[in-house]
Amino acid sequence: MTAFFAAEPEEASALREALGAEEALLAPFPLHRGEGVLVAETGVGKVAAAMAVAHVLTRFRPSESFFLGVAGALDPTLRALDLLLAERAVQWDVDLTPFGRAPGETAFGVRFFPSDPGLLKRAERAAEALGFPARRGVVATGDRFLADPKEAERLRALHGADAVEMEGAAALMVAWRFRHPMALLRVVTDGAGEGAALDFQAFLREAARRLGLLARALVE
Repeated sequence: MTAFFAAEPEEASALREALGAEEALLAPFPLHRGEGVLVAETGVGKVAAAMAVAHVLTRFRPSESFFLGVAGALDPTLRALDLLLAERAVQWDVDLTPFGRAPGETAFGVRFFPSDPGLLKRAERAAEALGFPARRGVVATGDRFLADPKEAERLRALHGADAVEMEGAAALMVAWRFRHPMALLRVVTDGAGEGAALDFQAFLREAARRLGLLARALVE
């Protein structure tokens, strides 16, 4: 079984439709199952993502999983609707430096949590087949949206991060602890400090549509 995770209802709905996952299951959050697939709408934030991933891994034991969603660009060369294949993610708002830790390093002694390289390769091939602009990079995860351009520059310099969002590092951390193969895939929106798109909902619909097509390609 392949599990798919998404934070936003729009994204989860697109995944359900693309994957034919309609059977609702009892869970602390919306959960749907189809033929060989499971779709979980986690809700926004690190805690919600970690809880959802842990629940699905312990109850359903999927063989692999993908966390799909959107992220704000930190790298100025990224364009709206580009697909970022996150090789690794860091929790940028974790600060244990007073205790001798490196910036972003967790209590586990790990700073960057990796995506599974085999799943990333599959995602790369799927994006290429669909004609979606895609590249590999680093995602920074925090508990808030990043709107300060100077802070964005600092994160890029400190962690080499290409985009910022609110769930990825926590999801990968749980997968890493469970020794479970997971890949983090993000569609890029506007850059940190920029004004929101004139119609963000229209952007989100298109991003969700692309994520649905990508999910379908990943299981075919």
